[in-house]
Amino acid sequence: MHRYDADTVGRVRTDYLHRAQKYVETAMQSAQYTIDNATSASEKSKATKAVTKYTKQLAEMKIYDEAIAHVANQRIEIDLDDGVKVNYAKFQGVEVAQEGKKALKVDLLAKI
Repeated sequence: MHRYDADTVGRVRTDYLHRAQKYVETAMQSAQYTIDNATSASEKSKATKAVTKYTKQLAEMKIYDEAIAHVANQRIEIDLDDGVKVNYAKFQGVEVAQEGKKALKVDLLAKI
């Protein structure tokens, strides 16, 4: 918390989250290539399970990306004198709009 500034959330988003999304997308493309060119049924089955897993991960990352983008645009400042619980609460319960559904509340940080 002592190193936090208003740009930290934006840097986390671009430096870590987007890099992780690219990695998962690449892994999913590799698994999809394996499905298309598999020689055995077990290879194809394993690759299909991997594609399903990567699809779920990308969907979760997309929701988290929307939430973290919202917080990054707010450029939230924290005060170390307020304590961890008060500052922590500033990053919890971010609402993300979903098409045709009720807004989803996302916690950017794990519960303490």
